[in-house]
Amino acid sequence: MLEPETIDSEGQFLAVVNENRPRILRICHAYAWEAEDRKDLYQEVLFQIWRSLPNLKEAAHANTWLYRIALNTAISFSRRQKVRRQRTVDCDHQQIVELADANPRAEADADPRLAALHRAIAALDELERAIVTMFLEDLSYEQIAEVTGLTSSNVGVRLHRARKKLSLLMEDSRHE
Repeated sequence: MLEPETIDSEGQFLAVVNENRPRILRICHAYAWEAEDRKDLYQEVLFQIWRSLPNLKEAAHANTWLYRIALNTAISFSRRQKVRRQRTVDCDHQQIVELADANPRAEADADPRLAALHRAIAALDELERAIVTMFLEDLSYEQIAEVTGLTSSNVGVRLHRARKKLSLLMEDSRHE
């Protein structure tokens, strides 16, 4: 039989996940290119949320708490995947590009501009990707600062630079 505390934790976990599922999925999409990787990352984020649930002190800070967990998990996952790929890929750069271009994606039927945006976001460094992802989720500079540990003004500067980079990347993708 489950303890009453466990039942409360399960209810709180389900409430947090159900309320934030689209956000979590968008973060997973920003950090994992392949559908299987996104599923794995999503499961890892859910596990980390469950594991960290006792640390959630105030419901008022649930959004920043969730973003911190999801982004830290995504960044760690992305790093592990990068190391794994570096160990297993044994072909030249052009072959990798051809394989990536030939890989069918679920988004292939979607708006090509959206696919280009996802590729551009994936080309950003980890912190820029995190800031842009949270900005697209309508988090304030203060909330982004709380999650990332930056100051609000630094968030603004980094977001401005990331948007310029995205603009250039999107422009480059139109010319390809």
